[in-house]
Amino acid sequence: MRVQRVPADDLLVRDGETALLVDGMAVRLSELSAAIYDLTEEMVEVERLARELEAHFGAPEGSTSMDATGHAVTELLRHGVLRSDP
Repeated sequence: MRVQRVPADDLLVRDGETALLVDGMAVRLSELSAAIYDLTEEMVEVERLARELEAHFGAPEGSTSMDATGHAVTELLRHGVLRSDP
């Protein structure tokens, strides 16, 4: 699957916290979710995201990088922060 971020109506980054306004809804991003948002300006394969996130954050405990990335991507899709390639 490929994903791309949805343009935010507003973006606030302060003291390591990131918040977006997307379609009138405020969404607070974790550090991992903010990194996914930053890496998805263009369409990108979730597998590539998993590799890049593991290189930045290290391997997740108790899960694979692909599983953890897939879970985060699913949540961001659910909140309208990302869109997927049909």
